[in-house]
Amino acid sequence: MGIKSKIFLVVLVVSFLSLFYFITHAKSQSQLEQQLREIEQQMEENTNINNLLDKYKKVIETFNNNVDSFTGMQNISSRPADNPEKEIQRRREIINSQYRNAKYILGGLSEQVENPQIAEAIPVEGYIIVESGEKLLRDREQIEREISYAIKEKFVGNLVVLKTYNIHTGKFENEKEYELDTLSTDIKVLSFAGKTCTKWSYYTPKTCDRYANFILYEIEKGEFYPNFSSEVVSISTVDNKEMDIEAYTPEVTFYAKDGLDKIPVSIGCTTGKWRLTSAELEKLLNMGAFTLKKEIGSKSNSIPSCSLGSTMTLHLKIKRNEPEQCTQPKNIKVEIIKPVQQSKYVFTDDGNTGRLILELEAKTTPSGYEDRIEWEIPEMEGSHKIIQPASVFSQPKGSRAEVMYKGLPTSVESFGIQKVKARINVDGCTIEDTKEIMLFYPRDAKNNPEGKYRNWFYYWKQTPAAKPLGQNVNIEFGGTDFDLCKGGHVVAIFKPDYLFKTIHVCDLTEKVGGDFKITIPLVNRYDLSTLLEKKLVSYNYIDTFAVIMIHEFTHFNHYHTWWSGKTEQQRAEEDRDHDGVPDRLEPSMDLDPTKFQTYWDHDEDFRDIYGDEEFLAYESTYDYPIGKFDQYDWGKPGKNWQE
Repeated sequence: MGIKSKIFLVVLVVSFLSLFYFITHAKSQSQLEQQLREIEQQMEENTNINNLLDKYKKVIETFNNNVDSFTGMQNISSRPADNPEKEIQRRREIINSQYRNAKYILGGLSEQVENPQIAEAIPVEGYIIVESGEKLLRDREQIEREISYAIKEKFVGNLVVLKTYNIHTGKFENEKEYELDTLSTDIKVLSFAGKTCTKWSYYTPKTCDRYANFILYEIEKGEFYPNFSSEVVSISTVDNKEMDIEAYTPEVTFYAKDGLDKIPVSIGCTTGKWRLTSAELEKLLNMGAFTLKKEIGSKSNSIPSCSLGSTMTLHLKIKRNEPEQCTQPKNIKVEIIKPVQQSKYVFTDDGNTGRLILELEAKTTPSGYEDRIEWEIPEMEGSHKIIQPASVFSQPKGSRAEVMYKGLPTSVESFGIQKVKARINVDGCTIEDTKEIMLFYPRDAKNNPEGKYRNWFYYWKQTPAAKPLGQNVNIEFGGTDFDLCKGGHVVAIFKPDYLFKTIHVCDLTEKVGGDFKITIPLVNRYDLSTLLEKKLVSYNYIDTFAVIMIHEFTHFNHYHTWWSGKTEQQRAEEDRDHDGVPDRLEPSMDLDPTKFQTYWDHDEDFRDIYGDEEFLAYESTYDYPIGKFDQYDWGKPGKNWQE
């Protein structure tokens, strides 16, 4: 049985055996006591997860049939809830039911028995982010496989505080133990890129003649509720003074495509662990929210699947002020009138700041509850929020309000689909309405926080589209006096002689404008159809940016793999056909070492590909999936706001 499975069962066993302890010592319940003792023994000796679940359900049924006769507890459902949020709440109610009812039992316990432990569950929420990858080398030089990825997983849970009641003093002891029971609510692959070699050269030392890019991924079904592997974070006691917080990476498989073949690779970084003293943990918990970050990469070359520099970030928030329990739902509704569902908002292009105005309006049925309306609106770091009518609160209140965001935010994540909520609380019952809105920036303006270059360049630099094949590269806006950005068809450039390790992206607004559309040859040495039939492919908006980054990064890789540090004479000797590819490599790469351009050299249009090395750069985007980065394109105009 895995660690994740054990954690949930430990929480349940502690909760129910605590209640069992109270019942068997509070008064004579011979039949109930006997049933519970039998179940207790079976649960402690059992390691089969399915059998343990069956025993757990028997515990529930036994309590439902007996415990309300002397504790006044409501029946507890033995059926898991429909979603993780409700399931965590159900588990919390199970645990806290014995905590609430302890006052009826503690005073009657005999001083001859051991001090009992009582579990209290506190709601928490949070997320983990793993940024990692792997790099596998062959013969210590050639890249066999490399991949980088960033994954974010959100969770809800219960912080279970185990308190020991001292029968002699009639008080709880100061020392506590902690468990953390969590369930995944959302898993997103924020970015991924990489390649794996699918064809090696015939000569020695081996070099890779063909790479396939990782373009697909699949999240294992077991990572989603109600499966036990949906556990995300746990806390476990090491000894009396130390505890471990452990976060588990979701199981994701990435696939590279080589023709019809799918080549899988699994995540190598599986866990992040923080060891803290009890005092350190309690200090973090008392803060209400905290963030921990840890390097989890392996320093050993024998474990390349979790590369050095990989990190795990954990953010956990304690929801201490849980709303009063809603015992009787009210026949009251709150309805958002403004904004309407899926409405679009864009920052203005006025000077060097930019403003966005969000009007809020809601009503209640029946009327009379409007003054209780509380709003939850998007937070945008770097943008100053002004609320009218003026309020001392950070969020608007009342049936009508206007919010002005002044200045564009610093992060691209502030844009896109955001939520606006209006809620009221009546006698512990929360009634709310939610609308989704979409936030945009003026694409071609220069009123971003830096204010130097176009907004699209400022925000797209923050996205995975700016990391060709998952690699971090230097990106500069526009060209220089000596480069080719002035040329009519050039949209980006890598020039090793002058711009070492830097890709310059030309001003696409001036170069192509409108929808940023470019059309390039669709070629691949191993797709015969692209060699027999002239094919073109068009890209626009953020796809254009991503494709030119991959194209120029291919030039970058070729230069640093083949030519860096070599003289012009050495290059001339190794590349007699002047196509940019070393002659010795060309046969194994299905290229002709006697030709400047092996394919399409006879065609008047495709002859402009201009050589085999340039052909390989075009080929590098052959399997780029159009729309891959649509979720990051929130400029107007753009993928999500087309004119």
